This record gives sequence, C-alpha cells and structure tokens, in this order.
Amino acid sequence: MSELDERIQKELAGDTAAIDELLAAEGGLPDMVAAAFKGSMRRWVWAVSIVTIAATAVMIWCGYEFFYAAGTDDRVFWGIWFLASGMAQMALKQWQWLEMSRASLMREIKRLELAVAALAARQN
Repeated sequence: MSELDERIQKELAGDTAAIDELLAAEGGLPDMVAAAFKGSMRRWVWAVSIVTIAATAVMIWCGYEFFYAAGTDDRVFWGIWFLASGMAQMALKQWQWLEMSRASLMREIKRLELAVAALAARQN
C-alpha cells in the first residue's frame, strides 16, 4: 500500500470518528419530537397533536361501531367514517413528521452557516 493510500485511510477514519461523534450528540428521534414542540411553530404542533388524538378516538369509535352494526347499511356508514378518520389521522401525522424534518433541516443549515462563518473568519 502506498503512502498516499495510508494517508487517505487515516483521514477517512478521522472523518468517520467525527461524524459518529456528531450523530451521537444529536440524541435521535425523541429529541427531534421534543424540538418540534419547542420550535417556532409549537402552537401549530400542539394544535395538530390534539386534533390527531381526536381523530384517533373517532377512528376507534367508528371501528367499534362497524363491528357491532346490525345491518349492511350501518356497516357501510361506519366503515366509510372509519376510513375517513384514518386518512385524516395519517395526514395529520404526516404533517407532524414533515414539521420535524423541516426543523431538523433548519438546524443543520444554521450549523453550516456557523461553520462557513468560522472558516471565513479564519481565512481573513
């Protein structure tokens, strides 16, 4: 193995260690969820969470009524409401996940801005 290959491997190993340390400091999914409830859109996140819980309760209730309905017409009625409330719940959860992703992306952009500013300060 040449000297250049060894140098490249050492640099990559150092970069990997730095990236692993950065990812370990992130905290994972619970921290992302908590950050969404503390960010700039926290009121919307709280409101959507409450509506999501209500949609879940309606979905469970409609599912119960569907299985204990007497006739076919009742089953169709409760089945449609079950599907509608399930889709509403999925849409609301999707919005929450997108908000968490947006907040995480904004934090990364801010970190990158700080790193570029520090690099520019070192260059001058």
